[in-house]
Parts: sequence; structure tokens; C-alpha cells
Amino acid sequence: MFKEAVQSLRKDLDRAVCYWMVFVLSSMFMYLFFHVSLSETVGVTYIYGKNDLPTFLTTFDVIVCMIVIFMANDFYVKKKSNELAVILMCGGTYLQLTQFLISQTGILMALSIPVGVAAGRLCFPLLSFVFHYMTGQELLMASGSQPMILSACIIGFEVFWCTFVNLGYSYRNSIYNLLHGEQKIKMQLPRFFAVKILRYFYPALYLGCAVLLYFCGREPEKMIMLGVAGLLGLCGTIDKAVIPWLERGSMDKWLEDGEKLVYMGFFREDLKMAKLYIIMFIATSDILCCLTAGMIHKGSEFALCLLSFFSMIPLLGISLMFRFASEAAGRKNQFSILKKIGYTEGQIRKIVQKELFWLYGTIMAASLIYILNIAAALCIHKLIPVAAGGSLAVTFVVSLTICGLINYRYNCANEVQ
Repeated sequence: MFKEAVQSLRKDLDRAVCYWMVFVLSSMFMYLFFHVSLSETVGVTYIYGKNDLPTFLTTFDVIVCMIVIFMANDFYVKKKSNELAVILMCGGTYLQLTQFLISQTGILMALSIPVGVAAGRLCFPLLSFVFHYMTGQELLMASGSQPMILSACIIGFEVFWCTFVNLGYSYRNSIYNLLHGEQKIKMQLPRFFAVKILRYFYPALYLGCAVLLYFCGREPEKMIMLGVAGLLGLCGTIDKAVIPWLERGSMDKWLEDGEKLVYMGFFREDLKMAKLYIIMFIATSDILCCLTAGMIHKGSEFALCLLSFFSMIPLLGISLMFRFASEAAGRKNQFSILKKIGYTEGQIRKIVQKELFWLYGTIMAASLIYILNIAAALCIHKLIPVAAGGSLAVTFVVSLTICGLINYRYNCANEVQ
């Protein structure tokens, strides 16, 4: 099955590269954070268990990197469900199914981890320069075995857990489940839960929590609680207001506009996929901004908070970019059908452009409502400098804009052909 796994990787190279890149970047950031935080300049130590800000911050950054890898692995394996079903239909055994799946993910992990570690080491001089520029302190990367052992343990745990989850996925699914592997079971609620007031309650909760951020600027820990409540409101807004609006539009309003009907339909499916990433963007920004508050006069802690934000937000943006590019790689049949029914290449390019505009515009707007207000509230109460607050918003906007442009170029190059 190893040969078949390699052939499958070649045939589905786009998704394989996406998975590989996410693993490379996550491994690189984890390797960097352990070597920075365990250095003498920052002084994190897990052996003596100091419960200070750098310790919490390093742990949080590593957790985000792990979540990104687990999300990428889950998505990659589910996209292989049709191939796994074909193996079963051809008389393949569970052992062969396992060999096929583990060979693919094992090859990608084996190729990505050394590259991630090497990239992390190459970034040491650049990170030292940035740290010195922000704090005036020299940053000497941690030496000794502790950062290497911790990095190896976390990466080893990721490899083990991804392998374990993949084995369970291939074992518990029948041919029918694999062929319908991406369908989700929807819980049917009684009709009295579907009252129209929920369409207004969730947006009010989401926007109301953003306004309340200004009233607890001197107590950043309360901002985290408001952020959690706001995320609940956001999830409800997407599920109870935005998605139904898009579904009604596709059935009633846009039937006479062929282009809009197509790109809004794509956007509806994209939004279901992107909801988790919007939650990750807001939650990560909320926590990191609140940890940054009040650290202006603590040079190394303040720099570590900013570096965490400047690393985690682009990482999430790249993860979203690869997820969308991988989704788009499976749309070639849909675009070929559009060509057959009369859509021109120019129209398809416009559809791709408007789909991406709606997707990234929605993600940016939904996230900036909290990122900008959190940064503004902290700046008003002088817990972070105005320049730092502005740089947080600029980092988010620039990261998403670059990822959106790359997605557009990639999609146009693959879907129009």
C-alpha cells in the first residue's frame, strides 16, 4: 500500500502541500517559542513551575500551534474518505486501509518536521534582531537540552495523536460513512426554539459585548469573559441569521443573476468552513491582547506578547488560506460544469474574485469588531501604547489580505483552466 499512498499524494499534490506547510510552520513556531521563552532573557522554566506571564504565554502559543495541526490533519484525512471507501469496495482490509492512510500522513510529517526545525533555527538571528529593536535587550537563544526535549515531546505527541485519530477514523467508518464522510448530523430542535427573536438576540449579544469592552478597560481579565460571550453571539449570528439569509437569497432573490447565485452559494459553504477560523482569530486576539495589557514597562514580557500575536495571527491566516485552497482544489468539476452551461472564463474569474471578497471581507469585519475595540479600549486606559494597538490591527489586516490575494491567484490558475 505504500506505493499506492505515494501515487495518491502525487495525484492530490495540492492538498498534500497544504498539509505539509501547516505542519512545517507550526513546528517552526513551537521550536522558536521554546528556545526564546527558555532563554536567560525571558526566563521561563517548566522544571520549577513559575506561574508567570511568559510561562502562560508560551503554553498558550504552543496550544494554538497544536490546534492548527489537529485541524489540518482532521480536514486532510476527511478529504481522503472517498479513496478509503474505494479501497474497501475493492476488497481491502482494515490493515491495508491503515497502511494507506498512515503512509500518506507519515510521509508528510517526516518531511515537514525537519524542515520546520531547520527553518526555526534560521529565524534565530532575525528574531534576536526584532527582540533587541523592541526592548533594547540582547536575546540569546536557550541552550542545553530542555528546549530540545520539550519541542521533541510536543511534536512527538502531535504525531502520536494524529496517528491515533487517523487509525480510529479508518477503523470506525464503513463504506457508506466514508462516501459521506463530510456530512454532519444536524440536531433537530422543536419549532419553538426557532423563534425569529433569535435572529436579533445573537447579533445583539455579539455587538453588545464589543461595546462593553470599553467599560472594563482597566480590568483586562473581564475582556476575556466578554470575548467568550461575544463568540457565542457570533456563532448564533452565523447559524441563525447569516446562513438562513444566504439560503433565502439563493432560492428567491438571485435566481436571475447567474454570477451572484454561484458566488453567493460558494460563499455560503465557505462561511460554514470559516466559522471555526473566525472563532480562533477572535479568541487568540482577545487573549493575547489582554495578556499584553499593562506590560509596557516589562520589556521582555511585552515583546514576547507582541511576538506571539505577530506569529499566531499569520499562522491562523495561513492555515485558513491552505484550507480554502484545498477546498478549491476539489471544485474543478463544478467549474467545468459552469463552462459547459455557458459561463465564460471572465465570468468564472469574477465569481472567484467576489467569492473571496465576501469570504475574507466577512472574516475581517467580524474579527476586527473585537480586535479594534479591544485595542482601542486598552489604548484609552493607557495599558498598551497606541502604536502597539495599531500594529495589532495592521498585522491582522495585512496577513488576511496577503492570504486572500494568494488564494485568488491560486484559484484563478487552477479553476479557470
